[in-house]
Amino acid sequence: MKRYGILCLCSMLLLFSCKDERFDVPGKPTFKIKIHRFDQAFQTEKSIKDSAFLDLYANDIMGVGHPDGKMYQDFYEVFHSDTDIIHLYDTCQLVFKNVKPIEKKLTWAFYRLRYFFPEIPLPKVYMHISAYAESIISAPGILSASLDKYLGVDYPMYQTLFQPYQSQHMYPDKLVTDYMAGWIRSELTPEKMVKKDRLLDYLLYEGKMMYLLKIILPNERMEHITAFTNDQLKWCRNNEKQMWNNLLQLHHLYSSDRLTIAKYIEDAPTTAFFPKDSPGRAITWVGYRIIDAYMENNPKVTLQGMIYDTDAQGILAASCYHP
Repeated sequence: MKRYGILCLCSMLLLFSCKDERFDVPGKPTFKIKIHRFDQAFQTEKSIKDSAFLDLYANDIMGVGHPDGKMYQDFYEVFHSDTDIIHLYDTCQLVFKNVKPIEKKLTWAFYRLRYFFPEIPLPKVYMHISAYAESIISAPGILSASLDKYLGVDYPMYQTLFQPYQSQHMYPDKLVTDYMAGWIRSELTPEKMVKKDRLLDYLLYEGKMMYLLKIILPNERMEHITAFTNDQLKWCRNNEKQMWNNLLQLHHLYSSDRLTIAKYIEDAPTTAFFPKDSPGRAITWVGYRIIDAYMENNPKVTLQGMIYDTDAQGILAASCYHP
């Protein structure tokens, strides 16, 4: 019998309540997330007091070596004199003039995350400008966002530097979910969470990350959680059954071929093996739906229990998933 032909023997539980008490979080935050504006300090201050982030920025983010070196000094001069960089900085200050709403959302999100996962530490949160490098950077105790990657999908430079499937994520309202996703993925890495190198395992890892984001950011739109546009999300919902059937027919669900797995879960204009009008990473929606079904049909399973359960086959069977 084929492995994916397992019959779900568990009874479907009908949950009529509009709220799952497992995800209630009592009380209020006892801390406040403050965003440290390194973008402003680097542009306006001659001496940066935060040497830890300065070292990370110089060595790892910008790749210009130690702040005492000549390469860094040359970079510093260019960054403060180049008209394009100055314009980019001014635009970032305009778009992110008031970050208090972002700080408030992050405070509540980290409060909810720490309620369910007290072992996950709180980071020191920053903003920086990287000249269109990585969007989110995480390091031990540090989480930072490159503001120049969140200026809006129609920002002129994005049309030159990025493909539409890349720039569709680059808008201000995506920043909070990206902050949280970046920190969660740095703490709950695939190396820790994926037991076997199979598409199924990576599919459920992606589903878990989406599900966890939805729990800690319950008021965020699914477009922000999934990183799909509204039309792409509609496509995923409308084609969920067909995606699942394709996986089974192609015998890819248990594939351990790295190239095959990458074609399904890495960002791209479209998803290989699916119709051309499919969005890239479309299969991650199926991963989310499996995890959603698993949690709905197993009300005694805690959020932490689900996240740390690396038995992908067991989760799939217990989910009774049937699109």
